[in-house]
Amino acid sequence: MKRLSLFLLSLVFIIGCGGPKTVPVNGTVVFTGTTETAKELAGYSITMEPETPNAEGKKHSGSGLIGADGTFKISTFEQNDGAVPGKHKVAITPPVQNGDGPAPKPLIPTRYGDLGTSGLIINVEAGKPNVKLEVSKK
Repeated sequence: MKRLSLFLLSLVFIIGCGGPKTVPVNGTVVFTGTTETAKELAGYSITMEPETPNAEGKKHSGSGLIGADGTFKISTFEQNDGAVPGKHKVAITPPVQNGDGPAPKPLIPTRYGDLGTSGLIINVEAGKPNVKLEVSKK
């Protein structure tokens, strides 16, 4: 019985661990026509979703926050682990407002907040972790 338990535990680790592989995704956001990072978008969220599902029919989405320096790192299963390889649709959404005051004026067009209308695509590949997203100002 003890051997069977050890065997089953080993089998779980061999089969169950790991899941889909991810590759690092580090990026910058710039405004159209500039090369400087869009620091004004600090706190905005980046959401990525694969264009096509994997063999099991799942789409493993990733996300991250734009930092004060206009850069972001994507997390899918663990902090900053990246995204699954392939083409991903991308959305950029403003921070959620907490409190009663008026919502701040959006800095980018609302179309960027939807995966279907943003027009932003990232091709996630091993060995190419740095990506650039170019957005227009509102």
